[in-house]
Amino acid sequence: MKNDESETATSSFKKELPPTRTASNPIKSKQQEMTALAETVDTAASEKHTLTSDAIAAKFITPQVQEEVIAEESTLPQRVIAVAVDDSPQAQYALNWTLEHLATPSDQICIMNVRPYAISDSLLGLGTGLAASVAAGEFYPAPGSYEFNEDYILAMETYNRDSSHALLRRFGDQVLARGVQCRAIALRGDPREEILQKVEELKPDMLVTGCRGLGMFAKAFRGSLSDYLTQNAKCVVIVPKMKQ
Repeated sequence: MKNDESETATSSFKKELPPTRTASNPIKSKQQEMTALAETVDTAASEKHTLTSDAIAAKFITPQVQEEVIAEESTLPQRVIAVAVDDSPQAQYALNWTLEHLATPSDQICIMNVRPYAISDSLLGLGTGLAASVAAGEFYPAPGSYEFNEDYILAMETYNRDSSHALLRRFGDQVLARGVQCRAIALRGDPREEILQKVEELKPDMLVTGCRGLGMFAKAFRGSLSDYLTQNAKCVVIVPKMKQ
């Protein structure tokens, strides 16, 4: 009888106990929520702002750039002297030499600067030279095999363009200060190909370019710009050399 009463009391006591709850860690739960939110934002951003290498090439590589930073004057010059420049001391020397020894008020100096691509064409599987001599996907990626952040590449393109235009305006001011007509053109891509193509189009009386002292490896690997232009340009090419 007592055993029955004891079992009944125990059973009744168990029924009155509150349900067991697993203890939660509020800090850990918040971290998990933030991590999930960050992943969602990253995914959305990735879907919105990334482009395949093919699309990047179509937008930032393939279009040919020719920007008239300083337009030519209406007065027909007696001679056109093209000068290829970059931000090196050798380029400044080449322009100074041209103003001192060649240019007259009846001439036009056409300065050209070639800015690099915002992203290397070899990274897009579109490289020339060595990149073109190997199978796509071996040392260089196959076209369309990667995605790139469009915002980053656009920022790099804007920076390169603004730097090129500022350089041309600075050199152009030096030319105009001497009373010589000036035209300034910004290009983009491989300096050898772009300058050579522009020279063939402009048909200047002569082309002046600086001579940068490349190391033995760099010169053997890709050659110097001055050597390339001297061998391939269909006009007189002058390469003033700075005194050591």
